[in-house]
Amino acid sequence: MYQMLFRKIRGIEFPVVGMGTSRTFDVDESTPEVFSIRSKIVEECQMNGVTLVDSSPMYGNAEKVLGLAIQENDPSKFQIATKVWTTGHGSGLDQIDNSFSLLKTEYIHIFQIHNLVDWKTHLPTLTGLKEEGKIGLVGLTCMTPSDYPEMMNIMKTGKIDSIQIPYNVINTRVESDVLPLAEAMGIGVLVMEPLQKGKYVKDLRLPPDLVPLSDLGIKTWAQALLSWVISNEVITSAIPATSNPKRIKENSLGAIQIPAELRDFVKSETERCI
Repeated sequence: MYQMLFRKIRGIEFPVVGMGTSRTFDVDESTPEVFSIRSKIVEECQMNGVTLVDSSPMYGNAEKVLGLAIQENDPSKFQIATKVWTTGHGSGLDQIDNSFSLLKTEYIHIFQIHNLVDWKTHLPTLTGLKEEGKIGLVGLTCMTPSDYPEMMNIMKTGKIDSIQIPYNVINTRVESDVLPLAEAMGIGVLVMEPLQKGKYVKDLRLPPDLVPLSDLGIKTWAQALLSWVISNEVITSAIPATSNPKRIKENSLGAIQIPAELRDFVKSETERCI
């Protein structure tokens, strides 16, 4: 029987496959047919162990929609990650308070400084909230390789519990320096864009060969790509987004560690097919 894999950040367990909400949850919650799909996505997350859900004020209405959808399910089953994305101490406090309100929770498992924006202001605020027991972990997100040196310097302060970066079978930039530093410092790693926004699934020129992976239970290329990501044991969780409830179970079945030779195969096969 399938079981989700878990990895720890500072002693807290997280599933190796979670869910992002960028674009996909930025919808009008007052439209029943639109909201019901998001509620069904969250229900599927709960049923399939995909219980780490990531959002941000940057994602429009996503925090509100996610909060409402979690309330329609079992909030105790979920681990919420979100972000602060503004400048200034007062504005940061207001945005953080608003996130708690929109997400309908008194505790957020991972609170991240989005793209390092005004991190010198927000880091003490988040550290204080962690000490008060209102958040579990303090994190950073960083999308742009030119900002990685700054992110790494912040990581070296010892005040960071997790980072969120882009990483996938083609975009391996973080392997040379960011991931080794995270491993050395015991910092968790959440992965955005593990499927490159679906590009390496939907936009392939050629159909990839799944036969060498079939004995492991991998039936789709999305599962192959997710298994490639999480088979790097420095990675805590890959968090693909989706607007299709059926994708949640499919993604959850990508929580499979594959040996190095099959990881190499997935990479070469993706390169052949793009």
